[in-house]
Amino acid sequence: MKLDKKTYLARIILIVVCFCIAVLCYVRMNQSYDELARYPYVNDDNRDILLKYLDSDDINYMINQQIRPEQFMDFIELDGFEMRNALLYSAAKKAQNSDNQSIINFVNRYRSHFSLKTLPDLLKYYSYIDLITFYETEWVLNENLKLVSDLSDPFVILNSTQTIYKYKPEVVSFQNIFIQQACLEDLKAMCEDYKKVLGKELTFERGYEDYETILNQYNGFKEQYPDYADLYMSTAGQNEMQLGYSIIISGLSQWLIPYLDSLNSSEETAVEFVNLETLEWLMDNSYRYGFVMRFKEDKEEQSGKAYNPYVFRYVGKKNAKKMFKSNLCMEEMEFSSL
Repeated sequence: MKLDKKTYLARIILIVVCFCIAVLCYVRMNQSYDELARYPYVNDDNRDILLKYLDSDDINYMINQQIRPEQFMDFIELDGFEMRNALLYSAAKKAQNSDNQSIINFVNRYRSHFSLKTLPDLLKYYSYIDLITFYETEWVLNENLKLVSDLSDPFVILNSTQTIYKYKPEVVSFQNIFIQQACLEDLKAMCEDYKKVLGKELTFERGYEDYETILNQYNGFKEQYPDYADLYMSTAGQNEMQLGYSIIISGLSQWLIPYLDSLNSSEETAVEFVNLETLEWLMDNSYRYGFVMRFKEDKEEQSGKAYNPYVFRYVGKKNAKKMFKSNLCMEEMEFSSL
């Protein structure tokens, strides 16, 4: 059926009118659409700020993650604010206070090094400055090196991939050394029983040492004995003397230096252990007081260190007894509490 011109024109006009109405409705709907309608924490005080500083992606992320205003409103107006890092800003602020702009800069730059779970632990034990210095220096040189985030664990094992950088534990003084409070009473008991049996004092060469002290010692040791230094000592941050749970019995230097000198010499020279009576008593009895020989003769492959009978580590009586009875080193042990 052929349409007359009037009918044809009327239909075109109707189509145009419908299209215009649809466009108008779409515009009106967009104008009235509330992006924050699904956000239960919006109010008259924060609505304008949220709409000013957040785009649609930010708003959707905020709503989907149910991030509360109190977790990011202190940061939202600052340079570099990213909604996807909002919870990290809040966690950092809570763990270790600093100015808000510095926190944003820190989190944005080093985001790949931590998670929402590990960041509070890191900031419990390390300052922002130490973390920044570590990421900009130590990590740049060795990307496999990771910071130990939970230093409440007394059984932390340090090695070429784990470091505590410049962390300083709280230690107490005993005789001529410093140690963690947790092992003080057992160490005292061991010294008392040692004196009762052998009639002399149990003495120590070293206890807790800080990052700078260990670094100086290591550098000097490495320069003098480049082929053997890493077998008997670890650099700062990776040295367990920095944890405060280790002790070195008197006699190590008197034995080790002549021994290494003999290895460097063209002439074979037998070097005997110094303070042998003390070492033998400790090998048989230290576990009773929660201490174990850290670098045993038959565990060099597991520990990565050469045999050293002068270094003892506190692990608690129950763990030490199990390690002694089963001939285990720390790398093989599943620890229970102290």
